[in-house]
Order: sequence, then C-alpha cells, then structure tokens
Amino acid sequence: MGAICLKDDEKSQAESRDTAYDGNAREHISGELVLSAAEQESRRRYLRKVDMRLMPLAFLMYFLCVLDRNGIGNAKVAGLDTAVGLHGSQFNWVSSVFFITYVLFEIPANVLLKRFSGKVFIPIIVFCWSVILLCMVAARSYASLIALRLLMGVAEAGFVPGFIYYSTFWYTRKEQAPRLAIFYSAGMFSGIVAGPIASGLSSIRGSLDSYQYIFLVEGCVSVCVAVLAYFVMPGYPETAKFLTLDERNVAMRQLGHERALASKTRISPVQIVKALVDWKLWMYALMFWACTTGGASQAIFGPTLIKAMGYTATKAQMMSAIPSACGFVGQLLSSVLPQFYRHISVLISVSACISCVSYAIIASQDGIHLRFAFLCLAQFGLAPILPWSTLWMTSNTMGITKRGAGSALTVMLGGVAGIVSSQIYREQDAPYYR
Repeated sequence: MGAICLKDDEKSQAESRDTAYDGNAREHISGELVLSAAEQESRRRYLRKVDMRLMPLAFLMYFLCVLDRNGIGNAKVAGLDTAVGLHGSQFNWVSSVFFITYVLFEIPANVLLKRFSGKVFIPIIVFCWSVILLCMVAARSYASLIALRLLMGVAEAGFVPGFIYYSTFWYTRKEQAPRLAIFYSAGMFSGIVAGPIASGLSSIRGSLDSYQYIFLVEGCVSVCVAVLAYFVMPGYPETAKFLTLDERNVAMRQLGHERALASKTRISPVQIVKALVDWKLWMYALMFWACTTGGASQAIFGPTLIKAMGYTATKAQMMSAIPSACGFVGQLLSSVLPQFYRHISVLISVSACISCVSYAIIASQDGIHLRFAFLCLAQFGLAPILPWSTLWMTSNTMGITKRGAGSALTVMLGGVAGIVSSQIYREQDAPYYR
C-alpha cells in the first residue's frame, strides 16, 4: 500500500508540474488553460457558488478562532486573575501555554483533514474548541486554566493549515490569493472588535463573574457556527451536489488531476518526510514566523506599548484597535496586488522593509504621535506577508500530501511565534522597548 501511495503522489506531482510557479511566482510555465465561452460561464457560476458556500463561513470561523483564543486577555481585564488567584508570571504562562500544543499538533491535524475531508474535520475542531472555551467558565484554579488552554491549542491547531490545504481543492492559485487575504483579514478584524465585544459582555450583571460571560457567550456562538458549518461545507468539487455536471467538469479540468481528484489520492508518509526535510518549505515557514511574531506581540502588548508612549491607560485601550485596523487594510490590499504584479518575493520584501524601518523609527524617536503612526505602519507592512507567504508556498509545493504537510509546517512556526512574542516586551525595557 505504501508503494501505491507514493505512485499516486508522484503521478499527481508530474501532472501538476506544468502549472507550477517558478521561484519568483511568474506566469504558468505552459500557459493558462484556455476555456471556451460556455466553459468560462460555467467557471464563473462555479466560483460564485463555491464562494457563497465557503468564504463567509471561513471568515466567520477564523474570526471566532482568534477571538476565542485571545479572549483570555480580555477576561484578565474583567477580573479573571483575581477570581482564580493568579499571581506573578502565572497569567503569562496561561496565555502562552496554548501555543505549545498548537505547534505540536499542526501536522497531525492536517493529516487527519485529508483522511476525513474538510466538511467533517473542520466543523469538528471548531466544535471542540468551543466546548473547551465553555469549560473555562467553570475554571477556578491555575492548573485547570493551564489544562484547558493546552486542550484549546490541540483543538485549534488544525484549523488554519486545514483551511489553507482545503482551499487548494477548490481554487486555482490565482483564485486562491484574494480568498486567503480575505480569510486572514478576519484575524485582524477580530483584533479591532475584540475589545468592544468583551467590554459589552463583561458589563452583563447576573449570577456569574464578569469575565465568565465572555467565555460563555463567545463559546455558545462558536458552537452554533460549528453546527452550521457541518451542514453547509462541501467535501470536494467532484462530489459537490450543489454544482452542475458542467461546472464540475470545468473545475476538474482547471484544477487538474492533483487537486480535483484529491479525495481519491492516498496519504503518502514519504511525501510528509520530504516536506519536513525540504529547506525551501522551512524558508516559507520562517517568513510566516517572522511576520506573525510582530503581529502576535501587537495583539498581546499593543495597549502596553501605546501607554508607554505617553497616552493614558483608557486611551491606550481604545487606540490599540487602530494598528489592527491598519493591518486589516493591508491584508485586504494584499488580495489585489498579486493580480497585477505576480513576483511575490518582491512584494514580501517591500512589505518587510516597511515594517523594519517603522520599528527602527519607533525605537529611536521620542515623539508620541510619530511613534504611534509608525506602529500603525509596521502592522500595515506585516499583514500582507501572511497570505503572500502562504500562497507562495502552496503554489511551489508539488504533491497533495507534501503540500498539506507544508501548510501545517508554515503555520506551525506561526504558533512558535506566539510563544516567542509573549516574552519580547519585558517590563524592564519600558518605555522604549528598544
């Protein structure tokens, strides 16, 4: 059976190699697939139907994923640490321990996605982390919070790489770019509205503590979305009943044998090993890690950084949404640029330089408003790198199994960034954090 798996994956590699990007993401090596007028109309109907099925749910699920993950910070403001009796660095560990299991279970979760299909697996993991969040309502000790955060890391581990992998079965690489940008923008959007949502929920007066309503309401909403996703998400293009025969045929032609017949390809352990020893995949993952470190540190320490610039505590809380909003705009713009300029390496380099220069100015200047403006610009530069580096990796990785493992590896280092970012801004380095 192992030999059969390897042959299936090698065959899909050979048949998809003609449509690979080169190292700088240029045009198709063998040219675009030419469709007749009738086929183009079928393709437009296909994309319209698939987008309506997948993208609103994907945006909503990732929005809730980030909201539920980072809700622990808003719960602290609402009194979690006092109610549970946390002291010293215990809250920092409650916050960061999530990423340990998040990193460890990235690749195993993505392998399970191929075995069970996105229609089944993605709603299940959303349901699991929602139940864990609800359990945090009853957590009354440091140990119970640690245990639940570890379990939440396991549950959320497969979602982001799972959707990236799942989307390659439905969209060509050109179509995938704007959709991944929209998907990732949900995380930025969550950062914009998380504070006001938590503030409203914690103001509820009832039999529970203020912070418990944050976990309770957000957990219930996520459970409902998980159930909805199970009934709405399709499996694969060739088995989707909401598509007509013409739409399926055109999709299978354009996506190619490797993607459109994904449900018939067996998992290849050899391809997983090849992914883990491929230095190029580690470079894609390193880019993802670098920009995620900046974004995650902003999500955790944004109000602290802004307050250290000289703003009041209340104003710093309110203004912390502005850098996230700039990142949100940057991710939306990232969906447009690759359609006009396809050298993804250049786009990533320019964006990274914008952030590097911005952080250097923040560290070297004293002006309050100047430093805050460049904090916003730094997030604007970082945000597009997430979808671009992911698109670049999936476009250059041959083989369904290897591409799935590569997606998990990329986002796995993003999880490592969550651990690193929680230790970057130390109290003794205030107020400039050079």
